[in-house]
Amino acid sequence: MNIIKFEIKRQWITLCLWTILFIAVMLALFIGVYPLFRDSLKDIMNVISSMPQEFLKAFSVNLNTMADFSGFYEFSYAYLSLMGAIMSASFGLAIFGREKKVKCTDFLFTKPCSRQNIFVNKYVTGLILIVVFNIFYAAISCFYGMKYGNLFGTMILASSMMFLTQLFFYHAAILVAIYLKKIRSVSNTATLIGFAGFIIVALNNILEIDGLQYLSPLKYFDPIRFFGGVVTDWSVMIVGCVLLVLFIVMAFILYIKQDVKAV
Repeated sequence: MNIIKFEIKRQWITLCLWTILFIAVMLALFIGVYPLFRDSLKDIMNVISSMPQEFLKAFSVNLNTMADFSGFYEFSYAYLSLMGAIMSASFGLAIFGREKKVKCTDFLFTKPCSRQNIFVNKYVTGLILIVVFNIFYAAISCFYGMKYGNLFGTMILASSMMFLTQLFFYHAAILVAIYLKKIRSVSNTATLIGFAGFIIVALNNILEIDGLQYLSPLKYFDPIRFFGGVVTDWSVMIVGCVLLVLFIVMAFILYIKQDVKAV
């Protein structure tokens, strides 16, 4: 319990900053951009349609669906999920990589607390942070889903995909933090992890190579499934869930068995 209190105390400012940033971006999209887009649909469509199709695919622009709020949310989610991935990855790297960064891992493991207990307490800390954030995210998503399209039930399911996406990147970052010998910069590493996922999605959208979707982590939990979209293959989501569990199991085993060099 002391570990959880300590880690939350160290991370709550980061959580607040990320939450404020998300709220600002979502309000800008749902209050500023979407009404303008909807009211000037024809003019904007004419401009966008003149752009190369590869460019539109890379940035998840679908002209056939963006007139409705569900389609606009799908477009917005491509970038909101990138932010969420970086955020959750930063939590995983910071919580599990702090001792390596300051070279006091050996000191932590000499405390009267098992490695299993330390791992669980650290993991629960990040989980609490992600859950708190997703409460705000889901509330805003559902509010504007009701305002623009009476989509309350759908938006609950769609916004839950943000939680699963963040959980996936949280687990991946924990594994990276435990595996790496040293983490020089949490923010740089988290950004690298997030943008790596975004680039793979862009390549998948452009090339449309069969099987590449299974390597696109930001597409594992795509909310398009809940808006009557064309995605009917749930195998991608199943792969995401399997990897999500596999990463945290591997991280747990590595954490309790790895050797620590005294500094």
